[in-house]
Amino acid sequence: MSDPVTYEPCERCSALLDVSSFNLLESAICPLCSAETRVKIDFGAYQLRQRYAVGGMSVIFVGQDTSLDRKVAIKVLNEEHCRNEVRIQAFEDEARLTAKVSHPNVIKVYTVGRAYGRFYLVMELLEGHSLERTIVKRGALPEAEVLQIAKQVAAGLRAAKSAGMIHRDVTPGNILIDRGGRARLVDFGLALITQHGRAQAEEIWATPHYVPPETLARGTEDFRSDIYSLGTTLYHALVGRPPFETSTTSNSALRRAKQTIPSLRQVAEWISPHTRKIIDRMMAFEAKHRWENYKDLIRALENARQNL
Repeated sequence: MSDPVTYEPCERCSALLDVSSFNLLESAICPLCSAETRVKIDFGAYQLRQRYAVGGMSVIFVGQDTSLDRKVAIKVLNEEHCRNEVRIQAFEDEARLTAKVSHPNVIKVYTVGRAYGRFYLVMELLEGHSLERTIVKRGALPEAEVLQIAKQVAAGLRAAKSAGMIHRDVTPGNILIDRGGRARLVDFGLALITQHGRAQAEEIWATPHYVPPETLARGTEDFRSDIYSLGTTLYHALVGRPPFETSTTSNSALRRAKQTIPSLRQVAEWISPHTRKIIDRMMAFEAKHRWENYKDLIRALENARQNL
C-alpha cells in the first residue's frame, strides 16, 4: 500500500506542492514562482525548526510549541522503523515510561503522536551537552564534579525505581548536563516495567561497556543493574576512558571482560579511597554485592564529596 499524497502550499503564491517524496524540513521549489518553501514541518501543535541530533533509530529536531510559545525537542522515528511494529511499540513505550517519572533529574515528555506517517515524541529541550561529549572534550573529570553528577543521576534513577521501572541504558551519552550544571537522565527507550522489582528483557539491546553482566546472561534485572551501569559511567568519567577496550559483540566475551576490570586504585590512584570504594561496589560483577538501595548510595556519594 503506497503512502498518501501530501500537498503543502507555496509560502509565496499558495500553489499546492506535491511534497510526498520530500524529507522532513526539506526545501521545495515552487514551479510557478520559484519560491523556496520548507515542507513537512507541522507536527500537530509543534513545528520543526532545525535538526539537533541523529540516533540509530530516530532523529531529534529543535521545535516550537506554537500554543505555549516555547522551544521543545521533537524525536522522530526513522521512516524505515515506522513500518516495524516492534520499533513502533518500543517508541510508544519510551514516551509512556518516561512520562511516569516526574523528577528534576529526568527529562520531561509532553506528548507522542504521528505526522506524515512518522511517529514522534515531544519532550523538553535541554540547553547543554551530554556527559559523553564533556569527557571527549576534557578527558578525565574532577572527582567533585563527577560525584555531583552521580548523586543527581542516582536520584533520577531512584525516581524511576519508585515508578516501577529500570532504565537499562545508563551511559555517558544518556546523561545531559544543562546550562545550570544539573544532570538529567534521558532516553528511556530500553526501559522496562518491573514485576516485584524485577524484569527480564526478551532481547538484548545495550551498550557493551555499560551493560551489566546479568543482562548479557539473559538473567533477571532490577535497580542494581542500573547501579552497575551508572558505576561504569562514573568510572569512565573519572579515568577518561571506559573500563576496558573491546570490539567484540560476544556476550560471553563481554562477561569475561567485566570480571577482570581493573579497580580505580590501579588506574586512577589520585581518586579518593571513599569514591573508589563506592564505585567498586557499584560495579560488582554479582548484583548481590552492589548497593542495596539508592538512599544509601546517594548518602555515600555525598559523604565522599564532603570528605574530598
